[in-house]
Amino acid sequence: MAENTLEQIVDELRSSGSKYFAQHSDVKAVRVVGHTPKPDHYTYEIVVDFVSGGERVNAKLYRGKAGAKACQELARKEAQNLQFAYQTTEKRSLAGVPRPIGNFCDLGAVVSTKVSGLPLQSIIMKAALLPDNGNDHLLSAAAKQAGEWLQQFHKATNGIPTQLDVDAVMAEFEKLCGKARKDGLPSDSTDAILASAKNVLAKYKKPLRSSALLQDFVPLNVLIAEDGVGFCEFANLDQQGPSLQDAAMFLAAVEVLEKYPFCDRNITSLVQDVAGSVVGTSAVRSIAADQAAGSE
Repeated sequence: MAENTLEQIVDELRSSGSKYFAQHSDVKAVRVVGHTPKPDHYTYEIVVDFVSGGERVNAKLYRGKAGAKACQELARKEAQNLQFAYQTTEKRSLAGVPRPIGNFCDLGAVVSTKVSGLPLQSIIMKAALLPDNGNDHLLSAAAKQAGEWLQQFHKATNGIPTQLDVDAVMAEFEKLCGKARKDGLPSDSTDAILASAKNVLAKYKKPLRSSALLQDFVPLNVLIAEDGVGFCEFANLDQQGPSLQDAAMFLAAVEVLEKYPFCDRNITSLVQDVAGSVVGTSAVRSIAADQAAGSE
């Protein structure tokens, strides 16, 4: 099934590539150069060669036991989210969001331009494994870039202030901490994270700034490049919610990286402090501080 779907996507790019990339003329070749399997989808990297140059695109093909209709619905939802994110950020001149390519929802697929960059998580791991090698400076700069991009995305999708749904936020935290426990983070650490987050969030009674929520803005999905930050995971985007939720989820995901023995408090605190200060809300900084204290 995946091979057949991929062939149809490749055929469409081969026959209509210049329609999607107006700056180029005739397509010379279309090549699949790599793929990444995930539990519910495959992601294929495709190169479209033109006479005047080349372009890279990503094709995300959903799969699962639920059947073709479920894959189509998942693809349709993500395609709508991606279209919303791209159009909104393009108006505000915010780079880093892939451009949708064609409509492949009936095939259970989403195709877009490729956003390049090194995952922030890889930069964190490099700093942890190679201390005192100038990596702290690079990590600090990357964390600042990530925080600035998230802040700009929230401004670009700004909405009416809304009351924070503490129960919903905590439910997301619990999911993340549950995955962390399965991956090796001790239960006392995740319990401390949840307790600290709940304590801070419960104090926030006033309406908060709202925006679109990425809900997957975690170090593994944040791509750092020389010319800025990229992000390409829009399956769970919500067009309206408290902006604080994305920032808090990011800080919690950084905290979870301490499940790796070589990734210590100095590394995670650096990322949390820099990114949290850029986002600029006292609640986010409090969560970062409380989480740090709770895991010591």
